[in-house]
Amino acid sequence: MKFGIDPTRDRLHLGHFVPLRLARKLQERGHKLDLILGTMTGRLGDPSGQDKTRPILTDAQAQANADRLLEQVERVLLPGFAVHRNHEFVAAMDVPFFLTRLASRITVANMLSRDGFRKRADAGQPIALHEFLVPLIQGWDSVVVRAEVEIGGTDQLFNFQIARQLQEAEGQTPQRCLMTPVIRGTDGRKMSKSFDNAIWIDEEPSEMFGRIMSVSDDVAEEWLTMLTDITDSGLLDHPMKRKKALAHDIVRQLHGASEADRAQAHFERTVQRKELPDELPTAAQDTLFVMVSVARSESRSKARKLILGGGVRVDGEKVTDPLCMPHVGATIQIGKRLAVKVG
Repeated sequence: MKFGIDPTRDRLHLGHFVPLRLARKLQERGHKLDLILGTMTGRLGDPSGQDKTRPILTDAQAQANADRLLEQVERVLLPGFAVHRNHEFVAAMDVPFFLTRLASRITVANMLSRDGFRKRADAGQPIALHEFLVPLIQGWDSVVVRAEVEIGGTDQLFNFQIARQLQEAEGQTPQRCLMTPVIRGTDGRKMSKSFDNAIWIDEEPSEMFGRIMSVSDDVAEEWLTMLTDITDSGLLDHPMKRKKALAHDIVRQLHGASEADRAQAHFERTVQRKELPDELPTAAQDTLFVMVSVARSESRSKARKLILGGGVRVDGEKVTDPLCMPHVGATIQIGKRLAVKVG
């Protein structure tokens, strides 16, 4: 079986966790897995679900992102899977090979049948030529590894179909496609880094637990079926209990049972009982928006927005001045789940 990830950035979110869990289950049944890191397709940018051309990454960016993604994938998958970087497959081709063995087998009409391309063409929006090549290169991955099954989200349907066409043209049996739903994010829309509504696989356990607890009840119910194997959630007769079971199980899968227990205890103490942890991480003294930005590992503009919105307290008092300089020893509460002490 084949599972591919394009390193357009260096983090995976819970939406990626859905097909990764399926790949893990098939590994447990004894199936061989080929993981494709799209170090070429990721540079070009998969146009799936995009309404404009993605920026092209440098080789160094793609390789660095791929290294980070591999570390996160290893949290989920069993050891022993094969790892391929698809820039190597492209490097093995010359131009005549690419034109005669790949490009000649797919028509422009075929490409324009893709929903995203058709909408952009109808709206008069530009489509770069290299965007047509991405599905070809991704499909060739399946030919090289002789994939029998490919796993991915429903947004990959067109790419999977191109892979099947190329395999058939090469005399291979076309792969079967196992497609997983695209889940909703923390705000109820499709989970996406563009919407700032993603929960990341490498997030700190307590932060992950708390963010999962913040989603709506209907999103939590969707996640229970997509992200866990909990089958007796009906016995949990209160939404809070069901969300705790959801959050604990996701953190357990990604960080281990003991970290999940600690994350739940931290949530119950700091959010439900509104107590501060016994030991707080220390943050170097600086202006408030810089300290919040560092503590939350996010941009300074987002830190400013949180402060201006009243989401930060210094020694229990709400502070809305981003340029405030908290004194050494002060306790800064950031949102509901994070607190640091000024060092």
